[in-house]
Amino acid sequence: MENRTWLVFANRNMCDHATSLQQDGFVYWKKGRVKMSIGDIVYLYMSDTRHVRFKTLVVDTECKRGDCKYWVAECPSDLTFKLKLVEEYNGDKLNDDVLRNHGFNGGRSIERPMCNNSQLFSYIESVFAHNSLANIIEEVCHTAKSQDLVKRIIPILVRWAKQGLTANTYGNLINELGYSAFRGLSKQLGYVDDIFKKLIERTGEEIPTLNALVKSKSTGLPSTGFSYVYSSYDKMSQEEKQIFIAGLNAKAVEYDKWDWVLSSLGLTESVIDITANEAKIRSGKLYGSGGEGDNHKKLKEYIYNHPESIGVKDFKRRHMEYILLSGDRLDVYFELNNGAQIAVEIKSISSSDADVMRGLFQCVKYKSVLDAESKVLGTKPQNVSMLVVGGKMSIENMKIQEALGICVLEIEVQY
Repeated sequence: MENRTWLVFANRNMCDHATSLQQDGFVYWKKGRVKMSIGDIVYLYMSDTRHVRFKTLVVDTECKRGDCKYWVAECPSDLTFKLKLVEEYNGDKLNDDVLRNHGFNGGRSIERPMCNNSQLFSYIESVFAHNSLANIIEEVCHTAKSQDLVKRIIPILVRWAKQGLTANTYGNLINELGYSAFRGLSKQLGYVDDIFKKLIERTGEEIPTLNALVKSKSTGLPSTGFSYVYSSYDKMSQEEKQIFIAGLNAKAVEYDKWDWVLSSLGLTESVIDITANEAKIRSGKLYGSGGEGDNHKKLKEYIYNHPESIGVKDFKRRHMEYILLSGDRLDVYFELNNGAQIAVEIKSISSSDADVMRGLFQCVKYKSVLDAESKVLGTKPQNVSMLVVGGKMSIENMKIQEALGICVLEIEVQY
């Protein structure tokens, strides 16, 4: 016989069912004319809060009461159904007024157990299903600090996957979290893996790992701690690791349900907030007046005279204010002996955050124009654009830098 789903009315004036469930994990329900079976699901509608709060499972149909200490009225001595706590819900989606939009009649009808309202039960189950997934983080992480960290880490890794960023390092993640150093990152990434495994177990969805997106700067591969995710990782050769990690990251980048993953875990996506700087840039007031500042000129001249400061060697020509065929003017330009061209955009310590952001997008344009010039001239494009800033990049601009793959160097010059 197929198991059924029930909704019963828990009268607080008779018994403190909530405390019984929370402390003992069970309540005992009178049988009367009700014919529940082992394996049936029973939801409890609470009289005091007027909402469905508990999901229980029938585990015995001929049981003596074990909840007498929670009774307000005199405790009956009849045989009962024994209901085991499955899950508790304390949100606002199962309140009386919301349930009425999903087939719930309310009133005295709720005082008798019901099992024949498929519309109502379908809605209640959907709420509990989502609640179960949203609590996975709390189940895995037992401290508030770890819960907070993984709730920030997962959206960042999802954004990297959606942007196709597969070369970011532990340092990049630490910076995005707002730290200069963080020793417990491996532990938190282990929690991320545990959370994903629980989500996979409960939904059956094949979710790729995000942990492979985070790499050591020195090796370009995840650290030995990645063996927590895949136990055979440490036994692989370097070449095998590179192939394996590339495959995992390809699956993460191609996966198209990351928004569902975030929603299931009760998380919001990590976005790059460009609104304020975007408004300033699009206003056209960041440039075009006032000429070149002294700090900008000095940093530009320093890079021109000290190309080694940005890793440039063996160049055959260099220019300041080099004009591209698009009409754009580069702050500094180098052509190397092998034919590669380097466009350098300068943003001094005086540059605003919005102007630095503009510089990142300028670098995208400059490389594209240099590549186009190379193609027209019949040479293989091997050009680079980079942004040199005289101060520190903001966290939001660092996110943009990672998304666009722009080389940024922070160089301080004595003015």
